[in-house]
Amino acid sequence: MHGNGSRNRRRKRRRLRKSFIVFVLICAFIFIGIILLISMLFRSACGGDPGNNGSSTEQPADNDENPEDPENPDVTDDPVEQRPVIRIPIPDPYAVEGTRPVEDFGLQTAMELNGNPISEYSRSNPINFGDSNEYTDVEGIVTFRGNNFRDTAAYGSLGASINGNLNIVWETRLPEVTNLTNPDRTWFGLGWTGQPLIIKWSAEDKANMNIVDEKRNNPDLKEVIFGTMGSMIYFLDLDDGLPTRPKVQERWILKGSGALDPRGYPLFYVGSGDTSSAGSGKNLIYGLLDTKELFSYGENTSFADRSWQAFDGSTIVHAPTDSVTYPAENNVIYQFTLNSRYDPHTGTMTIEPSDMLKWKGSTARLREVYGGARGVIDNFQPQYGFESSAAFWREYMYIASNSGLLYCINVNTFEVIWICDTYDDTDATPVLELDHENGRAYIYVGNSAYFTRNRNTNIAQTSFFKIDAVTGEKIWTSEGYRCLMMGTSGGIKATAALGKNDLSDLVFVPFANVANDNGVSMGSYLVAFDKASGEEVWRENFGGQCWSSPVDVYDDSGKGYIIFGTGAYTNRDGERVGGFVHLVDGRTGERLASVETPGQIEASPVVYDNMIVVGTRGQVIYGIRIS
Repeated sequence: MHGNGSRNRRRKRRRLRKSFIVFVLICAFIFIGIILLISMLFRSACGGDPGNNGSSTEQPADNDENPEDPENPDVTDDPVEQRPVIRIPIPDPYAVEGTRPVEDFGLQTAMELNGNPISEYSRSNPINFGDSNEYTDVEGIVTFRGNNFRDTAAYGSLGASINGNLNIVWETRLPEVTNLTNPDRTWFGLGWTGQPLIIKWSAEDKANMNIVDEKRNNPDLKEVIFGTMGSMIYFLDLDDGLPTRPKVQERWILKGSGALDPRGYPLFYVGSGDTSSAGSGKNLIYGLLDTKELFSYGENTSFADRSWQAFDGSTIVHAPTDSVTYPAENNVIYQFTLNSRYDPHTGTMTIEPSDMLKWKGSTARLREVYGGARGVIDNFQPQYGFESSAAFWREYMYIASNSGLLYCINVNTFEVIWICDTYDDTDATPVLELDHENGRAYIYVGNSAYFTRNRNTNIAQTSFFKIDAVTGEKIWTSEGYRCLMMGTSGGIKATAALGKNDLSDLVFVPFANVANDNGVSMGSYLVAFDKASGEEVWRENFGGQCWSSPVDVYDDSGKGYIIFGTGAYTNRDGERVGGFVHLVDGRTGERLASVETPGQIEASPVVYDNMIVVGTRGQVIYGIRIS
């Protein structure tokens, strides 16, 4: 019994040793196979042939393409290493110490939905804006500064190159005048911001519109659309400045910039800039099939903290949710659903706006001045309201206020994420830039000379800012200039032009009514700032009062130029000259060409390919060719 037990144990040990050896061999084969597979995949990814270790057994032909040819030393067999485009995620906005709405600014808010007070809000169909190039596919410029980032007022290219000339191709008179309730005040021409819109409609769209036959039958028609301070809506042909359809008589001055629907729907959004004999101002939506008013909102709202009913901002439409979010000068932000229906086959366009949300907010700065009162105390005090146009990114709106604050607001909940102090009245529209390589986002904006100015000299220090769009912190602040309020405010009223292509390191902004040491205006400066450091790269004095926003334009090679409209002024000979439209080398500030357009230019130009369109307070709108 003992002998048999020993033999059984020995057999069992031999079987275990054999099993272990087999297991080790299997593991070794698997390991070697994995190594070979990885080697093959790596060589294949590097462009080599695993069958011959990445080298060819064939000799190269003896011709000009021979990589060994000493006459072609730069040509090699080595693959060109492509650096991958790295996009670092940009975080959603949040507040830090110094930008906290409640703790740092004493923010208080209120809301109404369909006329009923509410304490909180959450959209059922969330808004989410994409990059600026995703805002519209329409051929043209459909809102102030082009898109939801407000970063361009130019469509197309100047062509292969230009000689540096400007030529007036056409001019159209705008004779109408609007009388206000005060008989001593009248409005006329195109004023601030006054940027025209340009659109190339499809043949199907044109067939349904009240466009005159001669223009409708032109397959290349680009229609110029704008409202005037003479209470008129105009429709012109970009090529010759002639009417494309009958102009529309409105009841209020149209001072700001209108907007077209980014989906190409025949809708025109435009707001009044002042009261008139027709009463309180309002925001309007027109159908462009028959140029009839479809909807209006904003007039005589008791919810507002300010009795001033003006709508200078340019509308942005969020197409996926068919919604509008609009900040007004009465300090109310409106949001509603359009419920739009456009059928180009039957030629019908309808809207049935619903879900009207109203939001308002006040800070300690405003309550110290006004308490619970409505209206304006005097123009040496911060005021309620929003006069600029809003920029949008993701679910966030960036809007500058008359009280010298820049707000970041979640438009799905109307939570104020952060507030940045811009020190004085900020009417310029914030311009948004994304920096994917560094995972950052920026806002560029400047303030005007208004409530911080000295009561004796009417001078205030005005500044230009680069602001972190995520936290609201200032990245840099320019020293800026001492500017005068001369009846109307100086400083920065214009919206900055964000350089691209060969100007991508620069941002351009005008300072109006720059004061000398004696407290007298020296004119207005156009300044190019380095985006990274905030240092001035160049500065040019263009004279006059410059409220018009510069436009950056480019030829096919990416060489950049600035189109800049300037105000009238008295020259050294005592002559009243201007305004002017200038073509400026964006890199150096050199004036390449100028044309005189008699009358003050407050409105901002728009550019389609090589054609500029700009209006004046002199009651003329011009088509100017860049060549």
